[in-house]
Amino acid sequence: MLPDDDLDGELGTLDVIAMDEVRTAFTGLDGLIEGVGFQNPADPRMVRVYFADGIGDATDCRLDIRWYRKGYYSVHQTDSIGRNFRWDYHPKVGGPDKHFHPPPDAPSQDIERSCLTAEQPPVVARIVHKLWRRAYDSGSTSQLNSAKGDL
Repeated sequence: MLPDDDLDGELGTLDVIAMDEVRTAFTGLDGLIEGVGFQNPADPRMVRVYFADGIGDATDCRLDIRWYRKGYYSVHQTDSIGRNFRWDYHPKVGGPDKHFHPPPDAPSQDIERSCLTAEQPPVVARIVHKLWRRAYDSGSTSQLNSAKGDL
């Protein structure tokens, strides 16, 4: 369960078309991606991206992605060592609408402004992949929320 699941009613209806665009963007993007698809094709509420390895000591990881018709989204990473982080775009009391919940536990408080400024599903997917891949290649999560550098 995502920490902000209680916001689903406030964020509106899930956008299956946008989530399918995200699924398509991740498909074949990286040799580490083992699978991409809807968590439950009969009731598509989330796209899941499975990686064969993880950042640093993690041996695998998964991205859970939700997209809403209002344009809001949540991209949540969890891995084999229990590390979580998340990029979100939704109204956030006391914080920016586009925000990042940092590792290791993606706290609901102590968020950061997100480096993601794009709002198109496939573009967000590709940027998230680049941020994740940079962290994977370096073995460090310190630059996950920084669009500077080699992106």
